[in-house]
Amino acid sequence: MKTKGQKLLTIMLVTCVLAGLTANSFAKLSHEQKSLSGIETMVVSVSCSEEAAKETGLKKEDIRKDIATRLEQAGIKIIPEYMYGPPRLHIRIKAYKLPRQETFIYNLEIYFYQKVALPRNPETKITATTWEITWLAHARKARFVEEIRGNLPILVKVFIRDYRKANPKADKLAEVSDANAVSLTTQKERSKRPARPAVAEYKYVASKNSKVFHNADCRWAKRIKPANLVGYNSRDEAIGAGKRPCKMCKP
Repeated sequence: MKTKGQKLLTIMLVTCVLAGLTANSFAKLSHEQKSLSGIETMVVSVSCSEEAAKETGLKKEDIRKDIATRLEQAGIKIIPEYMYGPPRLHIRIKAYKLPRQETFIYNLEIYFYQKVALPRNPETKITATTWEITWLAHARKARFVEEIRGNLPILVKVFIRDYRKANPKADKLAEVSDANAVSLTTQKERSKRPARPAVAEYKYVASKNSKVFHNADCRWAKRIKPANLVGYNSRDEAIGAGKRPCKMCKP
């Protein structure tokens, strides 16, 4: 049977464990992640050296719109760029062309700015960078824009991950947004899907504009436009229609 002292000790231990669990769950967030807590809206902006943008054809506005869309899908409300932040997520693209080469060394930097208060003087607020990430790489001039548009989303995913950790409610909004996006994409794909004849029911096919007929699985048969596709159940039927065998698939 436990004494009063033992019971008191047990209660104290349980209290400490629970307090420790609460503290640990909060401590899982880094200082950068914690700085994103409670932020509901932000501005997205992009900067790039004019020389690199002109030479490679990179369009800053296209980059900005793509990043803004990804953030909105994650449950973050993006406000127009002319409403000068903070809070602001700024993407900075620095590029340097190597002498006598068609190669660019580039650095991708993402900074999150917001107003913060000084601990020693809470009434004084300044704009500071509370979250950042960088990426250094190189690319041929011909692939520069493709490389930028391929690597930036990787960095943005890190920001979204940290934002969701600091704002768990954003996950629910993102799930709804993702579900709506999938539904809309499916509808668009169905509406754009061409009405193609059921080729599988024919053993041989040909084009109305060609004198050659093919096996249904011939690679040339797959290039026939649906409007011009005709089918035959036998070789004799195809030959009787004035068609000759394909030299590739030899039907």
